[in-house]
Amino acid sequence: MKFFYGDKNILRALEEAEFWKHQESEHTDVIMEVAPDLENEYVEKLEQYKQIFDSTHDRAVQYSQAAINCSNIISGEMYENIVNIVDLSIRQSKVFVEFLGMLLRESEAVKENPAAVTVVNHIRRESEYFIGVVTAFLNEGCSNHYDGGPIYGNIM
Repeated sequence: MKFFYGDKNILRALEEAEFWKHQESEHTDVIMEVAPDLENEYVEKLEQYKQIFDSTHDRAVQYSQAAINCSNIISGEMYENIVNIVDLSIRQSKVFVEFLGMLLRESEAVKENPAAVTVVNHIRRESEYFIGVVTAFLNEGCSNHYDGGPIYGNIM
């Protein structure tokens, strides 16, 4: 993600969160497809993650729509709400990455399936990418660009 969007950086981060929560939701299905004999405890956990990711994705979509409908003005409150959903998305992905590592270490269904190992590792790297990119944005972009007042400009 590039940081030259100026006052629209926060909306770029929101777009990333929206996209990656959808991806991670789909990834839960992919894992269950590639490892059809996955242990029930992991299937249940993946189903829980799917619900969580879908819920967060829906909230990100709502904030995106609100930003589009706010006459190109983002209030301080909306800005904070967007930062919070992006931060929540990162924290969810960190927990998911830890879960994927545990799945690789502890699930016999995954360990005994080379394709599943490859897929889970790929999914883990994608979630790590999201974490890295958006964390960098929050550390650099938000703290340097927001002064607490409304943000004006063409937001989309």
